[in-house]
Amino acid sequence: MGAQETGVFNVIGLIGPGGCGSVCSAEDSEGNLVAVKYFEGMAIRRSLLSTMLGRLMQDGWPEGVVPIISSELEGRPAMVAMPLLADTDADGTLQPRSLQYQLDRFPEDDPWELLMEVGRALAAMHGKRVAHGNLKPGNIFFDQTGKVLLSDWALGNMPGVSHLEFTDALLYQPPEQLRDPDGYLEEAGYRWDVFAFGVLAFRLMTGKYPRCNDTFLKVAPPQGETRREGIHADLPKIAKNLDLDPDFAWPTPPVDKEEESRREWLDRCLQLDPGARPSSMAEVLAGFEAGEIRLAGDLERDVLLDRIRGAERKASRWCATACLIGGACLVLCALWQLAANQRDAQKKAWVDDTADLRSTTENAVAAKAAAEKAAGEAKRALDYEHNIGIARLEASRLIGDRLFSWAMEKGHRKLPPLDGRMERLKSLEKYFEDFLVRIGQVPELADERARIKLQLAEISIAAGDSEKAIIRLKEVLEVWKDNPADEEMRFRMATSRLLLALLLKSNNDPRMEGAFKAARKALGEVRKEEVDSDRLQQLMAILDFHEANVISARGDTAKALNQLMSATQSLNRLAEERPDAAVLRSVLATCYLSSATILEGMGNLGDARETQMLAAQEILKMLKDNPKDPGLRLDLAGCYGLMAESALFSGDTAEAETRSTEAIRILEELLREQPDLVEAGCRLASQIGLKAGLMRDKGEADAALKSFDEALRILEGLYASHPDNTLAGYRLALLLWQKGKMVGMNGKREEEVELIRRAHGMMTRLEADRNPGGPPMEKIQRSSGYLLGDLGHALQLADKKEEAIGAFTESASFWERLLESRPKSEEYQESLAWCRQRIKELQ
Repeated sequence: MGAQETGVFNVIGLIGPGGCGSVCSAEDSEGNLVAVKYFEGMAIRRSLLSTMLGRLMQDGWPEGVVPIISSELEGRPAMVAMPLLADTDADGTLQPRSLQYQLDRFPEDDPWELLMEVGRALAAMHGKRVAHGNLKPGNIFFDQTGKVLLSDWALGNMPGVSHLEFTDALLYQPPEQLRDPDGYLEEAGYRWDVFAFGVLAFRLMTGKYPRCNDTFLKVAPPQGETRREGIHADLPKIAKNLDLDPDFAWPTPPVDKEEESRREWLDRCLQLDPGARPSSMAEVLAGFEAGEIRLAGDLERDVLLDRIRGAERKASRWCATACLIGGACLVLCALWQLAANQRDAQKKAWVDDTADLRSTTENAVAAKAAAEKAAGEAKRALDYEHNIGIARLEASRLIGDRLFSWAMEKGHRKLPPLDGRMERLKSLEKYFEDFLVRIGQVPELADERARIKLQLAEISIAAGDSEKAIIRLKEVLEVWKDNPADEEMRFRMATSRLLLALLLKSNNDPRMEGAFKAARKALGEVRKEEVDSDRLQQLMAILDFHEANVISARGDTAKALNQLMSATQSLNRLAEERPDAAVLRSVLATCYLSSATILEGMGNLGDARETQMLAAQEILKMLKDNPKDPGLRLDLAGCYGLMAESALFSGDTAEAETRSTEAIRILEELLREQPDLVEAGCRLASQIGLKAGLMRDKGEADAALKSFDEALRILEGLYASHPDNTLAGYRLALLLWQKGKMVGMNGKREEEVELIRRAHGMMTRLEADRNPGGPPMEKIQRSSGYLLGDLGHALQLADKKEEAIGAFTESASFWERLLESRPKSEEYQESLAWCRQRIKELQ
């Protein structure tokens, strides 16, 4: 493999393949040797790796884990760089310093020093809320001093991985992980690591696996090799074999009491029932330590007994000496007799004391063992109940948040209307205040108290009580100051601060300027890669828009104008990056978009049409002073276009046609003055396409087709003269797709399939080009997922079953990739489920 540049690393050669990709040796910018691991896209879950990496990095890297020098988990291919833990042999070949290359040392060598280092490294990871989930000898490395370092955590049999090759890590995993790797996200991974540690310890101590030894030894890679080719990863079968072999036995007795104590904990680690295992590696290490303390106590007791026996021997020698002296000194016979009687009495007391001491010690040891056993069983039961309680609490949180949104909304689009909103708010407030009092003395529910205080603040905002809202938000911020919230909660708190600023603005409260600044700071600190980035940008645009009005009222019209233009352009850009609403007519998309708007309603924020109407009014005021300004006119047309799309979403076709006509008029005037204005051409074609969809819905099929052809002519001309303009190409693909759906409704299946395939080809080129000036990659992939779903549907109607399955399968792969970046997206989850259902129906 030749050298090639990879960011700041110069790849030298291939070290070897792995279950998730390949590992290469490389040099960094300073000439130091490093190892670079390239991941196969379908064999990893990028979002999971990114989250776990962030947890490990927080507050210092854990000891005993291979440090990550650099990472790129969003690129293609994804990669991480780490120290090169390998030595060069006599042939010049790199040989990794991993346990897999040293297995022949055991069981002759004592493995306990190595096992304790592995256990401490796992405990350090668990302390960072990261489960390894992929423990095996090949992932246990040694640095130059022989210190243990763990690698390849959160890889292999993990949630969301669609391409899994066989590795010997599967031989160390418990049945529940083999059957359902999604348990990793529910923190079951800690008990998986405990089980894997038990299997590893058993193998190093005995040379065998505790269960299914004959089968596992046949498929495990031999000493000095990291994998065995040609083996199919049949996870359910491996899990079933483990269940059929529940019992195991140690082939030899323990060498001493310390090993006997440790084996007791390893027996717990190897239980097939996860509830019977220790909850984490920290508990296992604590058990080892308790055994050592108990053995030290036994040793101290034995020393005490030896002292007592020594005292008895000394007493015996003294007795013999006294007899000799007594025989030689008959004169002192009476005195000797008296001394003998006293000595006998003292000896009897010593014997009685020794017997009492032995009995007391034995009873204490038995009582301690019984107490430790009872404490262990009680702790396991408590841990089980705790985990069940946490799971129920999470479920109730989800339900509670949905009901909370329902109760607060003025008119939630996804839920039926509820009357008496103010009464509902009062009822909600009383409920949460009472609940806060009930859990006030429970330390474990500190997070829950903070959530409730935030909900109370949101209730105050919804009720228009700004004073109470300010006090309650301040309390929330104090609670989370020393206990950082997750990103979703930070986003929610930032949103509430924006709502408070808008409430103060509506009341003309002078504190509104400070509130807008605080809201901007809070929204700016939210990491957009971990939340809905579109929603975050929309809220920032709304903040810009309303704060511009405040700045204008203060007299700083120039700054207000710039901020208003920025907000309007941001909203226009977000809308242009979305797939055109009129295109997405598949069964799947209709359900999602029928209730959507560009900006979801949020209490007094209003929907997209209200916001865009206000923006349009401001732009019209500015146009009075400068009626020919092309930028203002383009933004005004954008506002009208967005209002038309919002009206179309809500079913108001008359309003949609009116606003679209206004947008087309302005855009045509601009293009007559500036024919090369690509952005105006793209927007004009989109509005003509929107009107074509309206014509089609009214039954004017011929006129609709003519409009589609006109829009396509505009975009094809723009794209031909500006091939680097990704936005023009994206809109062209959308219109081809839209026209395909149009002709398909008229029964022209072959033409429909051809047009949608052309659109898909353009989407594929746009994805490959990765033009930074075009729509974000997620938008292109999202459009491709919907487009392929429609292509599959068209092929199915054309009786091309195999091709339809292929299209649905490719669509499903897009949704799987999108879910990696946003695991909580209901849209992506529903889209993937829809594709899989279609594939199942066709097979």
